[in-house]
Amino acid sequence: MGSSKRGADTTRTLSDHTRTLYHRLHQALNLGTRYGTKWQCADIEIQRHVIRSIVAFLDSISKDSFHQPLIKDSIGDVVEALVWILECKNMAILSMTTNVTLKLVSILPYSILQSYVLDLVSPLSSLLSYHQTDVATSCANALNHVLSNLSIKNEKAVWDVLKRRESVQHVICNIRSFSRGTLPFEKFQQMALLLSTILQRWPPSRFLVWSDANLMRTLLDILVKPDFCDKVEVLKLLSSIALCGSGALKLLENGETLLKMMVQCMNMSQPQSVRMEAFKLAQCLAVITVHCSLQSDSSTINSKLSQCIK
Repeated sequence: MGSSKRGADTTRTLSDHTRTLYHRLHQALNLGTRYGTKWQCADIEIQRHVIRSIVAFLDSISKDSFHQPLIKDSIGDVVEALVWILECKNMAILSMTTNVTLKLVSILPYSILQSYVLDLVSPLSSLLSYHQTDVATSCANALNHVLSNLSIKNEKAVWDVLKRRESVQHVICNIRSFSRGTLPFEKFQQMALLLSTILQRWPPSRFLVWSDANLMRTLLDILVKPDFCDKVEVLKLLSSIALCGSGALKLLENGETLLKMMVQCMNMSQPQSVRMEAFKLAQCLAVITVHCSLQSDSSTINSKLSQCIK
C-alpha cells in the first residue's frame, strides 16, 4: 500500500502538459502492432508521427523526473519504437530518428539506460557507414554516450555486437576519408571520439587500428596541418592507440615528426585541452620506452620524451 501511494504522489508531481504528451505518445504507439514484446510498424507516416510524439514527450521531461514510474515505464516503449524505425532505414525520417535517439541517450540517467544498451548498440552500429553524413554522425555520437558509461557486465555482449557489425572498420574508413576532404569536421570529430572510447575499453580492437598504415598516416598528417585548429580528438585517439605496446611502437616509428608535434601541442599558446592531451600522449609513449626494447635510437627517443614531459 505504501509504495503504491508514493508512486501516485510522484505521478501527480508531473505537469499536466507532460501527462498530456505521455497519453499522446502512447496513442501514437498504439497505431503500431506488437509481436510478443516488440513494437513494429512499417507505415512511414505512423513512424513519423511516433517520432514527433517521442520528441515532444522527451522535451517536456525534466532531469529529476526520469525515475518517476510513469516516465520510467515509458522508456522501454520509446526504445522499442526507435530501434524498429532505425532498423527500417527509411531515408525520409532516418535523420530525425537518429537525432531523437541521441537526445534520449544524452539525457537518460545511465541507471535506466543500461537496461536498453544491447537493443540500441546494434542499430546504431549498423548506421555508422550510412552515406548520409548527419545520420552517421548522430549514430557515432549516440554510441559514444552509451559506450562511455557501459557497465562491466555488458562489455562482452556489446563487443560481440561491435565485431559482428564491423564497427571499428567502418569508423576507420570514415576517418580515412577526412584526409581526402570528403568528410565534414563534425563527423570526423565524433568518429575519432568513438574510436578512442572503443580502443580504451576493448584491447582486441587496437590491432585493427595501429596495423592500418593508411589510417596512422592520416592521423599524423592531420595533426601536423597548420590550419587544423582542434587537435584534441586526434591526440586523444593517438593516446588510445599508444595504450597498446605495438601501437605505441608504430607511432614512434615517426620519431622526430611525432615528437616535434607533441612539443608544439604542449606550447603555452595552445588551449589547455590540447596541452593536456599532448602530455597524456607523451606519458603513454614514455612508459612504452621503459617496457619495450627499442633499437639503437632508444636513448634519443627517451631523452626527447623526457624533455617533452618536463
